Amino acid sequence: MITNRDLDVIGLRDVAGLAAPARTTSSDDISYELLREVPPSRDGWSLLCRRGDRVSWSMPLAPRGAAPRVRPAVAQAVAVRVLTEQGVFVSGWNHVTDDLEGEHFVARRPQGAPVLPV
Repeated sequence: MITNRDLDVIGLRDVAGLAAPARTTSSDDISYELLREVPPSRDGWSLLCRRGDRVSWSMPLAPRGAAPRVRPAVAQAVAVRVLTEQGVFVSGWNHVTDDLEGEHFVARRPQGAPVLPV
C-alpha cells in the first residue's frame, strides 16, 4: 500500500508518468453491425461493435427476441433496443452488400449523436 509519505518521497510528477494514457473514443471510429449467417445459426442475429477494423464486442440477439428466422426489420428493432439501453442512438440501418454470405446491416447514427465509450 502506498501512503501519503511514500507519495511525498516519490513525487507526484513521477506518479503521473506511471498512469495509463487516457483512451479517447471518437464516434467516427465506432460502428455497429447487425449480422445473420446463411444458413441461419442457432444464435440467430448477432450485433457487433467495431472500433476501426477490430471487433470490440458481439452479442447474440436470439435471447433478446431476434431468433434465427425472423425478418430483418424485427432484428433491427431488437438491435435498436439493445443499443438504446447502452446509450447509443440509431436513426436507421444501411444494407451492406459484400461477398460474405448472409445479411449484413450497419447502423446509421446522426452526425454529432452522443456515443458512450465502449
